[in-house]
Amino acid sequence: MQRADKKDVNIWGVNIRYVQAGEGPVVLLLHGLGTSLITWHCNIDALADAGFTVIAPDLPGYGDSDKPGHLSYDPDSASEFLDDFTQELGLERFSLVGSSAGSLIVGLFALEHPESVDKLVLVGPGGLGRQVSWFLRLISLPVVGELVYRPGLHDRISISKRIFHQPPDFLDDLLPEMYRVRALPGARSAMLRSVRSSINYWGLRRQQNILDRLRDLSVPLMTVWGEKDSIIPISQADAVREALPDSIVYTVPECGHWPHMEKHELFNGLLTSFLTDTMGENEPRPGP
Repeated sequence: MQRADKKDVNIWGVNIRYVQAGEGPVVLLLHGLGTSLITWHCNIDALADAGFTVIAPDLPGYGDSDKPGHLSYDPDSASEFLDDFTQELGLERFSLVGSSAGSLIVGLFALEHPESVDKLVLVGPGGLGRQVSWFLRLISLPVVGELVYRPGLHDRISISKRIFHQPPDFLDDLLPEMYRVRALPGARSAMLRSVRSSINYWGLRRQQNILDRLRDLSVPLMTVWGEKDSIIPISQADAVREALPDSIVYTVPECGHWPHMEKHELFNGLLTSFLTDTMGENEPRPGP
C-alpha cells in the first residue's frame, strides 16, 4: 500500500478517508466490519501494478472516516453511501471488490446500479447465507454485545484466531494500525450498530440474504472463500455454486476469513485474471 495516496472527501457532511493508487480501469475495494482499508494492505499496489486505478475508502464509522452518532450503519445505507461516494469522485463505471460485510454492501449496490459495475468480486462474503459465527451472534445481543465486543481486550488473540487460519508473518507490522482504528472514539458503537442491523441471535437477518436476488444480476461475479473460515462457513460456497452456476467460485485451502491477506499472492493473481478476462489453463482452478 506504499504507492497509495491518502485523500479525504465529504459525503453527507461526513469526512471520508480513502486511498487511491495507479492508473487505468477503476477497482473499488470495500472492507468489512470492525476494520478499515488496512485490510487491502497486500492488494492495492499489486492491482496498481497490473494497470488499475485502485480506490479503497474507510466506510463511515470505521478507520479514519468520521463516526457520527446519527447514522444507522445498516447495509442499505452503506450502499447508498457508496453511490454518493462514487458520484462525488466522478466514477461512472468500475469493478467492485467486497470483503465479508463489505460484500453485502457492494452486492446491494450492484443490484441497484448494474449499469455502473464492470465486475463483482465477493471475498469471504456476508449476505449469501444465514450462518455466521457465534461471536457475531453474541455481539448482536443488547448488553451482551457491549460486554463481549471490547476492542483492546485480547485484541491480538481475537484477530489472529478469528480472521486467519495461519496468521501471516507480516501481521505483527499491521496489528498496531488495526488496534488504533478499532480504539478510535465512536468505532465500537458503529461496529455494534452495523452488526445488529444485519445479524441477530439466529444469524444473518433474512432480509439481508441477497443470494436469490443475485440470480438476476448480469454482472460477471466471482466469489473467493477460505476453506478454514471461522466467521462465515465454507459450506455457503456450495449454495452459491447451485444458485449462481454461471459465477466463478474459488475456495482457498488452509485459509481463513481474509484470503486477500492470508494468501495475498494467490488472491492477487486470481483477481487480476478475473478483472482482465485472462483466466486460462495456467490459473489455479476453482475449488471442488
